[in-house]
Amino acid sequence: MKRIILLTDFSEIARNAALYALKMFEDQNVHFQLLNNFDVEFSGSPYIMQVKEEMAEESMRGLRKELSLLHAKHPDARIELASRFGAMTEVIRKEIHDYQPDLIVLGCKGETALEHFLLGSNALEIIKYVHHPMLVVPRKAKFAPPEKIVFATDLQDVDLQKMVEPLTDLVNTYNSELLFLNVLENKYVNRVEAEEKIASYFPGIKLSFHFIDHDGDLCKSILKFMEEKGATLLTLIRHHHKFFQRIFNPHIIRKMVRHPHHPMLILHEAENGNV
Repeated sequence: MKRIILLTDFSEIARNAALYALKMFEDQNVHFQLLNNFDVEFSGSPYIMQVKEEMAEESMRGLRKELSLLHAKHPDARIELASRFGAMTEVIRKEIHDYQPDLIVLGCKGETALEHFLLGSNALEIIKYVHHPMLVVPRKAKFAPPEKIVFATDLQDVDLQKMVEPLTDLVNTYNSELLFLNVLENKYVNRVEAEEKIASYFPGIKLSFHFIDHDGDLCKSILKFMEEKGATLLTLIRHHHKFFQRIFNPHIIRKMVRHPHHPMLILHEAENGNV
Protein backbone atom coordinates (compact mmCIF):
# COMPACT_ATOMS: atom_id res chain seq x y z
CA MET A 1 0.00 0.00 0.00
CA LYS A 2 1.25 3.47 -0.88
CA ARG A 3 1.51 6.04 1.91
CA ILE A 4 1.23 9.77 1.26
CA ILE A 5 1.48 12.69 3.68
CA LEU A 6 -0.74 15.70 2.96
CA LEU A 7 0.64 18.77 4.72
CA THR A 8 -1.96 21.27 5.86
CA ASP A 9 -2.13 24.61 7.61
CA PHE A 10 -5.92 24.67 6.95
CA SER A 11 -5.52 27.18 4.11
CA GLU A 12 -7.25 26.94 0.74
CA ILE A 13 -3.80 26.50 -0.82
CA ALA A 14 -3.07 23.40 1.28
CA ARG A 15 -6.59 22.07 0.69
CA ASN A 16 -6.22 22.44 -3.07
CA ALA A 17 -2.96 20.50 -2.94
CA ALA A 18 -4.61 17.74 -0.94
CA LEU A 19 -7.53 17.54 -3.37
CA TYR A 20 -5.07 17.44 -6.28
CA ALA A 21 -3.30 14.46 -4.73
CA LEU A 22 -6.53 12.66 -3.82
CA LYS A 23 -7.62 12.94 -7.45
CA MET A 24 -4.21 11.92 -8.80
CA PHE A 25 -4.13 8.73 -6.73
CA GLU A 26 -7.85 7.96 -6.45
CA ASP A 27 -7.60 4.68 -8.36
CA GLN A 28 -4.64 3.40 -6.37
CA ASN A 29 -4.36 1.64 -3.02
CA VAL A 30 -3.25 4.60 -0.92
CA HIS A 31 -3.35 5.49 2.77
CA PHE A 32 -3.19 9.24 3.30
CA GLN A 33 -2.06 11.08 6.41
CA LEU A 34 -3.34 14.64 6.84
CA LEU A 35 -0.60 16.29 8.89
CA ASN A 36 -0.73 19.60 10.76
CA ASN A 37 2.03 20.89 13.02
CA PHE A 38 1.73 23.55 15.69
CA ASP A 39 4.45 25.23 17.67
CA VAL A 40 4.82 27.80 20.42
CA GLU A 41 7.92 29.73 21.42
CA PHE A 42 9.13 28.94 24.92
CA SER A 43 8.62 31.96 27.12
CA GLY A 44 9.08 30.51 30.59
CA SER A 45 5.46 31.32 31.32
CA PRO A 46 3.66 28.99 33.77
CA TYR A 47 0.81 28.96 31.26
CA ILE A 48 2.90 27.46 28.45
CA MET A 49 1.44 23.95 28.92
CA GLN A 50 -2.09 25.32 28.87
CA VAL A 51 -1.35 27.21 25.64
CA LYS A 52 0.14 24.05 24.11
CA GLU A 53 -2.95 22.02 25.05
CA GLU A 54 -5.25 24.66 23.57
CA MET A 55 -3.23 24.71 20.35
CA ALA A 56 -3.39 20.90 20.16
CA GLU A 57 -7.17 21.01 20.50
CA GLU A 58 -7.41 23.71 17.83
CA SER A 59 -5.18 21.65 15.54
CA MET A 60 -7.43 18.60 15.86
CA ARG A 61 -10.56 20.68 15.29
CA GLY A 62 -9.00 22.04 12.12
CA LEU A 63 -8.01 18.56 10.97
CA ARG A 64 -11.49 17.19 11.49
CA LYS A 65 -12.95 20.10 9.51
CA GLU A 66 -10.44 19.53 6.68
CA LEU A 67 -11.23 15.82 6.66
CA SER A 68 -14.91 16.60 6.23
CA LEU A 69 -14.17 18.92 3.30
CA LEU A 70 -11.90 16.38 1.61
CA HIS A 71 -14.33 13.49 2.13
CA ALA A 72 -17.11 15.59 0.61
CA LYS A 73 -15.30 15.21 -2.75
CA HIS A 74 -13.48 11.92 -2.12
CA PRO A 75 -15.68 9.93 0.28
CA ASP A 76 -13.78 6.67 -0.17
CA ALA A 77 -10.32 8.09 0.54
CA ARG A 78 -8.55 6.57 3.55
CA ILE A 79 -7.24 9.55 5.50
CA GLU A 80 -5.63 9.44 8.93
CA LEU A 81 -5.39 12.63 11.00
CA ALA A 82 -2.07 13.62 12.56
CA SER A 83 -1.54 16.64 14.82
CA ARG A 84 2.07 17.12 15.90
CA PHE A 85 3.82 19.64 18.14
CA GLY A 86 7.15 21.10 17.03
CA ALA A 87 8.98 23.02 14.35
CA MET A 88 7.75 22.27 10.84
CA THR A 89 10.82 20.60 9.32
CA GLU A 90 11.56 18.59 12.47
CA VAL A 91 7.98 17.34 12.65
CA ILE A 92 8.07 16.28 9.00
CA ARG A 93 11.41 14.52 9.36
CA LYS A 94 10.19 12.56 12.37
CA GLU A 95 6.95 11.68 10.62
CA ILE A 96 8.89 10.37 7.64
CA HIS A 97 10.82 8.10 9.99
CA ASP A 98 7.69 6.87 11.79
CA TYR A 99 5.13 6.77 8.95
CA GLN A 100 7.48 5.85 6.06
CA PRO A 101 5.57 7.76 3.34
CA ASP A 102 6.20 7.32 -0.36
CA LEU A 103 5.44 10.98 -1.05
CA ILE A 104 4.82 14.31 0.68
CA VAL A 105 2.29 16.73 -0.81
CA LEU A 106 2.29 20.46 -0.11
CA GLY A 107 0.75 23.57 -1.62
CA CYS A 108 2.38 26.83 -2.66
CA LYS A 109 1.14 30.35 -3.35
CA GLY A 110 2.72 31.15 -6.72
CA GLU A 111 1.05 30.94 -10.08
CA THR A 112 3.66 28.29 -10.81
CA ALA A 113 5.65 26.23 -8.32
CA LEU A 114 8.87 27.67 -9.78
CA GLU A 115 7.69 31.22 -9.25
CA HIS A 116 6.73 30.51 -5.67
CA PHE A 117 10.16 29.14 -4.80
CA LEU A 118 11.82 32.21 -6.28
CA LEU A 119 9.83 34.36 -3.89
CA GLY A 120 10.83 32.28 -0.88
CA SER A 121 8.50 30.12 1.20
CA ASN A 122 7.99 27.41 3.77
CA ALA A 123 7.87 25.04 0.81
CA LEU A 124 11.43 25.90 -0.12
CA GLU A 125 12.56 25.39 3.47
CA ILE A 126 11.00 21.92 3.44
CA ILE A 127 12.67 21.04 0.15
CA LYS A 128 16.05 22.25 1.40
CA TYR A 129 16.00 20.39 4.69
CA VAL A 130 13.72 17.39 4.19
CA HIS A 131 15.22 14.85 1.80
CA HIS A 132 12.16 12.99 0.58
CA PRO A 133 10.09 12.86 -2.62
CA MET A 134 7.47 15.57 -2.68
CA LEU A 135 4.76 16.96 -4.93
CA VAL A 136 4.42 20.76 -4.80
CA VAL A 137 1.09 22.08 -6.07
CA PRO A 138 0.46 25.76 -7.00
CA ARG A 139 -2.63 27.36 -5.50
CA LYS A 140 -4.83 27.26 -8.62
CA ALA A 141 -3.69 23.95 -10.10
CA LYS A 142 -6.46 21.51 -10.99
CA PHE A 143 -5.61 17.90 -11.65
CA ALA A 144 -5.57 16.55 -15.19
CA PRO A 145 -3.89 13.27 -16.20
CA PRO A 146 -0.25 14.15 -16.98
CA GLU A 147 0.08 13.15 -20.61
CA LYS A 148 3.54 14.74 -20.77
CA ILE A 149 6.02 15.14 -17.91
CA VAL A 150 9.17 17.24 -18.22
CA PHE A 151 12.28 16.10 -16.35
CA ALA A 152 14.76 18.99 -16.27
CA THR A 153 18.40 17.94 -15.79
CA ASP A 154 21.91 19.06 -16.63
CA LEU A 155 23.02 15.46 -17.36
CA GLN A 156 25.30 15.60 -14.32
CA ASP A 157 25.16 12.88 -11.65
CA VAL A 158 22.45 10.90 -13.38
CA ASP A 159 22.37 7.95 -10.95
CA LEU A 160 18.59 7.78 -10.61
CA GLN A 161 18.23 4.24 -9.32
CA LYS A 162 17.26 5.12 -5.75
CA MET A 163 14.95 8.02 -6.51
CA VAL A 164 12.85 7.43 -9.63
CA GLU A 165 10.05 5.29 -8.20
CA PRO A 166 7.57 8.16 -7.61
CA LEU A 167 8.12 9.32 -11.20
CA THR A 168 7.89 5.88 -12.82
CA ASP A 169 4.75 5.20 -10.79
CA LEU A 170 3.05 8.28 -12.27
CA VAL A 171 4.31 7.58 -15.78
CA ASN A 172 3.06 4.00 -15.69
CA THR A 173 -0.28 4.92 -14.11
CA TYR A 174 -1.11 7.54 -16.73
CA ASN A 175 0.90 6.18 -19.65
CA SER A 176 2.69 9.52 -19.73
CA GLU A 177 5.40 10.59 -22.13
CA LEU A 178 8.62 11.55 -20.36
CA LEU A 179 10.48 14.50 -21.86
CA PHE A 180 14.04 14.91 -20.62
CA LEU A 181 15.02 18.54 -20.93
CA ASN A 182 18.81 18.67 -20.80
CA VAL A 183 20.20 22.06 -19.89
CA LEU A 184 23.66 22.34 -21.40
CA GLU A 185 26.61 23.52 -19.34
CA ASN A 186 30.10 24.61 -20.33
CA LYS A 187 31.49 21.40 -18.87
CA TYR A 188 31.71 18.62 -21.46
CA VAL A 189 29.18 15.81 -21.07
CA ASN A 190 28.93 12.70 -23.22
CA ARG A 191 25.29 13.07 -24.27
CA VAL A 192 24.92 9.60 -25.77
CA GLU A 193 26.35 7.90 -22.70
CA ALA A 194 24.25 10.00 -20.32
CA GLU A 195 21.04 9.42 -22.31
CA GLU A 196 21.62 5.67 -22.47
CA LYS A 197 22.10 5.59 -18.71
CA ILE A 198 18.94 7.59 -18.13
CA ALA A 199 16.92 5.42 -20.51
CA SER A 200 18.01 2.30 -18.64
CA TYR A 201 16.00 3.46 -15.61
CA PHE A 202 12.78 3.75 -17.64
CA PRO A 203 12.29 0.50 -19.62
CA GLY A 204 9.14 0.41 -21.72
CA ILE A 205 8.43 4.11 -21.20
CA LYS A 206 8.09 6.59 -24.05
CA LEU A 207 11.13 8.87 -23.76
CA SER A 208 12.44 11.81 -25.70
CA PHE A 209 15.50 14.01 -25.14
CA HIS A 210 15.61 17.74 -25.70
CA PHE A 211 18.26 20.41 -25.22
CA ILE A 212 18.29 24.08 -24.35
CA ASP A 213 21.41 26.21 -24.22
CA HIS A 214 22.23 28.08 -21.05
CA ASP A 215 21.20 31.72 -21.55
CA GLY A 216 21.07 32.92 -17.95
CA ASP A 217 17.32 32.45 -17.56
CA LEU A 218 16.73 28.75 -16.98
CA CYS A 219 13.40 29.17 -15.24
CA LYS A 220 11.84 31.05 -18.14
CA SER A 221 13.35 28.59 -20.65
CA ILE A 222 11.97 25.56 -18.82
CA LEU A 223 8.48 27.03 -18.50
CA LYS A 224 8.50 28.07 -22.16
CA PHE A 225 9.47 24.54 -23.17
CA MET A 226 6.65 23.08 -21.06
CA GLU A 227 4.14 25.42 -22.65
CA GLU A 228 5.30 24.56 -26.16
CA LYS A 229 5.12 20.82 -25.50
CA GLY A 230 1.86 20.88 -23.57
CA ALA A 231 3.46 19.36 -20.47
CA THR A 232 1.66 19.69 -17.13
CA LEU A 233 4.16 18.38 -14.59
CA LEU A 234 7.81 19.30 -13.97
CA THR A 235 10.31 16.99 -12.26
CA LEU A 236 13.59 18.08 -10.68
CA ILE A 237 16.24 16.33 -8.60
CA ARG A 238 17.16 18.15 -5.41
CA HIS A 239 20.69 16.72 -5.23
CA HIS A 240 21.68 18.66 -8.36
CA HIS A 241 22.79 21.48 -6.09
CA LYS A 242 24.29 23.91 -8.63
CA PHE A 243 21.55 23.28 -11.19
CA PHE A 244 18.81 23.67 -8.59
CA GLN A 245 20.31 26.84 -7.15
CA ARG A 246 20.63 28.43 -10.58
CA ILE A 247 16.97 27.78 -11.32
CA PHE A 248 15.98 29.36 -8.02
CA ASN A 249 18.17 32.44 -8.29
CA PRO A 250 15.95 35.20 -6.81
CA HIS A 251 16.93 37.67 -9.55
CA ILE A 252 15.18 35.55 -12.19
CA ILE A 253 11.74 36.45 -10.86
CA ARG A 254 11.96 39.96 -12.31
CA LYS A 255 12.22 38.52 -15.83
CA MET A 256 9.65 35.77 -15.44
CA VAL A 257 6.28 35.88 -17.09
CA ARG A 258 3.27 34.18 -15.62
CA HIS A 259 2.54 30.72 -17.02
CA PRO A 260 -0.19 28.12 -16.50
CA HIS A 261 -0.15 26.27 -13.21
CA HIS A 262 2.56 23.61 -13.26
CA PRO A 263 3.01 21.35 -10.22
CA MET A 264 6.48 20.03 -9.49
CA LEU A 265 7.66 16.58 -8.46
CA ILE A 266 10.86 17.01 -6.45
CA LEU A 267 13.01 13.89 -6.14
CA HIS A 268 15.68 13.60 -3.47
CA GLU A 269 18.70 11.45 -3.08
CA ALA A 270 18.82 10.01 0.44
CA GLU A 271 21.93 11.03 2.34
CA ASN A 272 23.54 8.18 4.27
CA GLY A 273 20.16 6.55 4.62
CA ASN A 274 18.66 9.56 6.39
CA VAL A 275 15.72 11.69 5.43
